[in-house]
Amino acid sequence: MTPASSKTDSEAYELASTTADAQRAKLPDWQRNQISDADMQTGETWFVWGFYGAMTDDIERRKRLLAAYVNTKFVDRKNSQQVFDEISKATQEGNRLFDAIAAAGGQAYREGGDGHLANIATIFLNVSRNH
Repeated sequence: MTPASSKTDSEAYELASTTADAQRAKLPDWQRNQISDADMQTGETWFVWGFYGAMTDDIERRKRLLAAYVNTKFVDRKNSQQVFDEISKATQEGNRLFDAIAAAGGQAYREGGDGHLANIATIFLNVSRNH
């Protein structure tokens, strides 16, 4: 993991936001049309949680970064406490979908790649169809 001080909070937000936006833009229309906004937001917050986890091992900073992300990107839909509750529950339950999405976020940070969210969208669709 990189040191927690390597990026300012605003730089961390911009990098996460730019990465998520670029990856969302690469989703094929058929995927975008089949994933609800609520599911996309859940997937994105889990992705960004993993992204920030690869950026810093300071859990309080990670929470602060995610809170700023959620409060900026999803002003009308979610609040950061709701997101933390979802993440905590997913972690405690050993939710493999959460683990895969958070891991992809970490991988996107480490590699600077831009195809991870499309892979996640496919996983989300498969899970949604089978449950």
